[in-house]
Order: sequence, then C-alpha cells, then structure tokens
Amino acid sequence: MSMYRYTVRRILQIIPVLLGVFTLTFVMMHSLPGNPVKIYLGLNPSKELADQLIHQYGFDQPLWKQYLDYLSRVLHGNLGESFMLKRPVVDLMLERIGPTFTLMGLSYVIALPISILLGIYAASRHNELGDHVSRFVGLAGLSTPNFWLGLMLMFIVAVKLQWLPVSGYVPFAQAPVESAKRLVMPVITLSTAMTATLMRMTRSSMVEELSQDYVQTARAYGLPERRILLKHSFRNALLPLVTIIGLQLSFLLDGSVITEKIFAIPGMGRLFLSGLLNKDYGVVMGMTLTFALLFLVGVLLTDLVYAYIDPRIKYD
Repeated sequence: MSMYRYTVRRILQIIPVLLGVFTLTFVMMHSLPGNPVKIYLGLNPSKELADQLIHQYGFDQPLWKQYLDYLSRVLHGNLGESFMLKRPVVDLMLERIGPTFTLMGLSYVIALPISILLGIYAASRHNELGDHVSRFVGLAGLSTPNFWLGLMLMFIVAVKLQWLPVSGYVPFAQAPVESAKRLVMPVITLSTAMTATLMRMTRSSMVEELSQDYVQTARAYGLPERRILLKHSFRNALLPLVTIIGLQLSFLLDGSVITEKIFAIPGMGRLFLSGLLNKDYGVVMGMTLTFALLFLVGVLLTDLVYAYIDPRIKYD
C-alpha cells in the first residue's frame, strides 16, 4: 500500500473516533449532577428567567434531539456557544490558544533535547554511576505529580526566594523578558514528567541497540564511539521513541489543564476546567473535540514519520 493510500485511510479512521468521543462526552456531560441554569443564575433563580434560558438553549428538548442538533451544528463547523460567557466557543478557544500552544511548545523544546541526551549518556554508561544517577532522576521525575511540583516551585522559587513572579501570563510580543519569567515554572512543571519518560525510553532503546552485533563490529573496525552512538545506534533506537513522543501530546494537553489553573494562565486548559465545573456544555464539547482532533493528528503524523526513519515498514 502506498503512502498516499495509507494516509487517506488513516484520515478516514479519525472520523469514527471523533464521533465516538463526541457521543461519549455528550452522554457524560448530561449525566453529571447539577443544573447549568441554576449554576448560572444562582440558587434561587427567577422561574420565568430560568424557563427562558432553558428554552433558549434547548435544554427542554429530549436528549436525543439535543444530541442530533448539536451534531448537526458541529458538522457545519459550529461548535456552539458558551452558556456562561455568551460567546461562540470557537472565539473563546482562539483567544486562549496562544498561551496553551506556547506552554506546550516550550515544554517539547525543553524536554526533547534534555531527555535524548540524558538517555544516550545513560546507555553509554550502562550500569555505571552515570547510568544509576540518570535512572534515579528519571524515576523521581515520573513519580512527581505535576500539580505538586507546580505548587512547590511556586512556594519556594516565587514566594520564599522571590526569583520569579508567582503566576500570570504576559504575551511574548508585549514584554519578552517578563513573558519568559512567567513561563519558567509552568514549563518546568509540564515538561518534567515528559522529560523523564522520554529519557527512560531513549535509554532502554539505546541499551538494546548497543548490544547488537553490528555495534560490536563497528567498534572492532575502530569507528569512533560518538559516531556509533549518534549515527548508527540512535537512528535505530528512534522508532519506539517517536511513538512515545507522539503520545506525549495527550499528556501535554491533560497537563496543561492543571498547570494553567495553578499558574493562572488564560489558556485552553483553564477554559476547559471552568466549563467542566460550570457544566458549560458548549465549551466542554467543543474543547474535547478539539483536543481529540489534535491528539489524533499527532498520532497520524507520528505514524507517517516512521516511513522516514525506517523505510522497511510496510503500510498494510
């Protein structure tokens, strides 16, 4: 099967997955206890006003009709309107996509080189002191919840030492230095677990590759160790690493919700959490579909990268 046909087939497979995510999220949101109208109007709302809002947003319709109506709007590119903020969900997401993508992008940029270099170093020092230290650091990074790490950084670095601002977000174009200061702790919080995961995966793959016969042959021919590590072994070890890198997108999307809440960053994750707490159906549904689409596109790109790394892979 050609790359083109494989790509088309994978894109078509995204559609039923998105429909499943849509249906599951819709059912779960409408199964949660609480009434969004009461949350919006307070504990003792005016009956006339409550009835007006319920009718306006179609909450008085049967659930199956609400499902089909919303699905129809989504298929026409309309993710609906926020019940609480009275604004289109797409506009709300576009306003907040910059902080979230900046946070996630910087986390990737920080985590990838550090984890790969540490993983290669640990594999090249297999069962030596450097390997043990790297494994301990990786295990500590994996075992540390990001919300705890964020709060500790905030308490020690910002409150006690006063080296960095406690929270908030400033666009880079508006004030680059201030923006960088406010992103240091959120990026560390979000990238620590990912760095540990990728480091351990890099180490495991490299240890396996360095035990192969071709590596011993290359050493016997006197090739420099750096060339064996970086040019031959690392390329072969990339395949499982690419899989994990693609799947880490899901972790970053999940982690951004907590990280943005802790550091008061006005991003998509914070909007999603606010929508979930307020039972804002439009926000939660629209953002869940967007997150799912981003993740599926990331997985698709990961699969396509395989062809570049290892042309022996057959797409059938």
